Amino acid sequence: MQDFFDIPFYATDLPCPLPTNAEIEDAPDKSLEYGGRRIVGLGQHFVVKFGQGVDLTEGENMLFVRKNTNIRVPRVFALYSDSETGKNFIVMERIIGQTLLAAWPKLTESEKQSILSDLRIQLDELRQLPSPNYFGSLGKRKLLDGIFWTEEPDLSVNGPFDSEEALNEAMMRKYSYNGGPYYRIEYLRKCLPLIFQGHKATFTHGDVQRKNVMISEKIQQDEERPRVVLIDWEKSGWYPVYWEYCLAVCALRWDDDWPLWIDAILTPFASEAAWLQSLRLELWS
Repeated sequence: MQDFFDIPFYATDLPCPLPTNAEIEDAPDKSLEYGGRRIVGLGQHFVVKFGQGVDLTEGENMLFVRKNTNIRVPRVFALYSDSETGKNFIVMERIIGQTLLAAWPKLTESEKQSILSDLRIQLDELRQLPSPNYFGSLGKRKLLDGIFWTEEPDLSVNGPFDSEEALNEAMMRKYSYNGGPYYRIEYLRKCLPLIFQGHKATFTHGDVQRKNVMISEKIQQDEERPRVVLIDWEKSGWYPVYWEYCLAVCALRWDDDWPLWIDAILTPFASEAAWLQSLRLELWS
């Protein structure tokens, strides 16, 4: 199972010539800008995510999932860096449609069930990928979720990790890195192994929210329902099996019925979710 890709990467079956860096920078269709990242649309075929804050591992994650599963993710057309500007570029397929977040208020109960059944099938398939002997990004590299981030590289916090115990300790080290109180850290060191234990490494999207689920237009008139396409594989990697559910719960806003559907698409890990949500709030408050 290939889990590492040569960079730069250029697909050979392009729908049309790739846009130049100048065309990307000047694109009038600017959909999003945050944290050293910009996302722009160019014509009918391309979306480009680029900037110094972009990690090309995100593109590798999409290549990996497309190569090893039937999950619907945007095609990746190019992954490369600009040595002069220090910017990374992910050129990918433009999905014509709307996010599940935008569509949600207009959906009927049966439409929600149909779409989420499709999403559940895809997420279940993601969990069937053979588990490696580490927790980390593809190619046994550091994890990209912000909970493992440090300003300077620190493998004991960033990963990869050979055991769940090491991953648990990394979260405690991050707590200390953020200036957390010593006695709280020691208390958590006693508690976390009682909750976070016995979980295998599972390939994880890492940010299952409605904004990251595209409902694409039907590609054939005889299709019974639109395609569900997962986007934004920025934080993906090999995490404990509970991680997907917990991060989805951490992102809930509790302002509509979406929280009542989470258990329809992901296997619940209620105890782990409660502890991880508390920990993330403390780390980022």
